[in-house]
Amino acid sequence: MGEVIRVERRGKFIGWYVRYKDVDGRRKMRASHQPTRELARRYLLEVEGRVAREVIGIPEPAPPAPTLATIAERFLVDYSRPKIKDLGKYRLSAQTALRRALPHIGTLTVDVVQPADVAKLRDALTRRFAQNSVRLTLAFLGTMCSWAVKAGLARQNPFRGIELPARRDGIDYLTLEESRALLDAAEKHAAAGGLGESSLRACVVFALHTGLRKGELSALRWRDLDLDTGRLTVSRSFEGTPKSNKTRHLRLPDVVLPLLSDWLPRCPRTPEGLVFPRRRRDGTWGMVSDSSDMLGLPELLAQAGCRPIARAWHALRHTFASHYMMAGGNLLALSKILGHADIKMTMVYAHLSPDFLSSEMNRVKF
Repeated sequence: MGEVIRVERRGKFIGWYVRYKDVDGRRKMRASHQPTRELARRYLLEVEGRVAREVIGIPEPAPPAPTLATIAERFLVDYSRPKIKDLGKYRLSAQTALRRALPHIGTLTVDVVQPADVAKLRDALTRRFAQNSVRLTLAFLGTMCSWAVKAGLARQNPFRGIELPARRDGIDYLTLEESRALLDAAEKHAAAGGLGESSLRACVVFALHTGLRKGELSALRWRDLDLDTGRLTVSRSFEGTPKSNKTRHLRLPDVVLPLLSDWLPRCPRTPEGLVFPRRRRDGTWGMVSDSSDMLGLPELLAQAGCRPIARAWHALRHTFASHYMMAGGNLLALSKILGHADIKMTMVYAHLSPDFLSSEMNRVKF
């Protein structure tokens, strides 16, 4: 038989406890959380009834469910799959994608997330990011929550079956007139401003003539450039490797050599020796810390009278590639310049070539 015990500490009443023999044969004493002895006795009878049915008398309270932010931390460290070729690159991509969503839902636990919360998140991300970026973010969230279910961290995956934004395979690039207007606006902006405006101008000119990604521009160091031989080495993207995970060696376009020579002595010094550093809030110069930071490019496009573009820096990459092909460039060479892992990625620019399908439509005659 169990018993009800009045517990006091230093003369102060703590509460009514119950002592009983559990289903494993061990004697246990637990707080009843009841205000009176009679209610504690009734509680003891319920406990002994469960033990008689070979059920744990007082189940241990379940640990609090982890938040999505906590699960994301473990996912980025523990998740692995044999098919992933470069786990470090995968985790960096996942970190970038999840960083877009966690400010909205990071404090929620998986079990309380409802379809309405997921739809609200999707709509919020769509207003700020490109549709393909939103698709990637939601896909990583689905993978993360599926892993959490298998790991016993969650009971359900609220992102399963969510309707994703339509995939956009088109390219958005600046026309020749828009490109010239942007360059003129950048030069005026730099002349009227300080080092920050000059850094933006140099970066815009360099991006339009090389097609580098924003992360590659942000991580570019002076030791990656050889102004005497005109050599350009692309080996980093933000804090990691380029998207293809391969270093590529290119020639510097002649048009950017005078710009770089003029910018070198005026460029703010940073520990990494960055070519296009960003002034931070604390007044120091360094690499951009937020990959979603547009660095003032949308405002510069507006000053140039250009139309609004969702992914402004990537549009400069598209602009370089599009005008390269329209000038008669080689598709295979463009793939190497852009650092594409598969030439299929470069084929989106094929239709811009003057020779593309030029004579093919005349093959059929009746």
